[in-house]
Amino acid sequence: MEKKIKNLHPRNKFNQEYDFIPLIKRVPELKKQLIKTPDDRTSLDFRDPKSVFLLNKALLESSYDLRGWEILENSLCPSIPGRLNYIHYLADLFKARPGKPVRVLDVGTGSSVIYPLLGAKEYGWHFVGSEVHKPSIQQAKNILAKNPEFRQTIELREQKNPDLILKGIIHAGEYFDAIMCNPPFYKSREDYEKTVTKKNSKLHQTSEDLSTNFKGLDNELWVAGGEKKFISQLIYESIELKDQIGICTTLVSNKENIKPLRAILEYHKIQDIKVTTMQQGNKISRILSWKLSGSK
Repeated sequence: MEKKIKNLHPRNKFNQEYDFIPLIKRVPELKKQLIKTPDDRTSLDFRDPKSVFLLNKALLESSYDLRGWEILENSLCPSIPGRLNYIHYLADLFKARPGKPVRVLDVGTGSSVIYPLLGAKEYGWHFVGSEVHKPSIQQAKNILAKNPEFRQTIELREQKNPDLILKGIIHAGEYFDAIMCNPPFYKSREDYEKTVTKKNSKLHQTSEDLSTNFKGLDNELWVAGGEKKFISQLIYESIELKDQIGICTTLVSNKENIKPLRAILEYHKIQDIKVTTMQQGNKISRILSWKLSGSK
């Protein structure tokens, strides 16, 4: 009997260990990346960025029949099981308006446009993906062009003011059932490099070696003030646009940020504040969610 991956959402189709045979059929290059573990199981070297990308590409092609999924060089490669976790937990957090399509705004959709792809496939949701990085938008458009089934369900919008998050993206009179966001975590390049060096030291790699499978573009990895400041701004902007939003959610990587962020919400008398814990393997993340006056 196949082992379960710990604590993935019950509806997550990737709860079982990977069957590499159908994956290799869809992405033959993956075969060269396979390794044998000490207990003689077939696996991948998850420290290798190429292996991680090819695995996720194969998961998308075999499970969702997506075509031509590519990401910008050095951009963040999403873990499909982990991203799907967020989608399923988001579905649990709000109720769809009867008779109307669910509309979700994905803040910082990236070149992979992964949350809209998964949300549209799993639930038939309609998405707007916002992004400040023009090359990422173009790559996301290339993916959508190769998958015309999303023509009516996924729209991409450029955030032309990098100092704003929701404002300038949500149009007058427009309503979103939910907002989702995977914010930049680090405060600066130096903060990122320090963390990678510390992580590699624990893995017995050269302390000066900054190589890691966790790559990303500058705007994906760090923002002035870090995660807490970014989410604080998201909260304030969501309050300003409260009549146009049902529920606002964001991932929070650093658990120490939960208390001060929750304090902001409570000060503004925001209702139904929740913290949902997700786990994938040893990685723990949290969804902070709050309902606004636009909730139906």
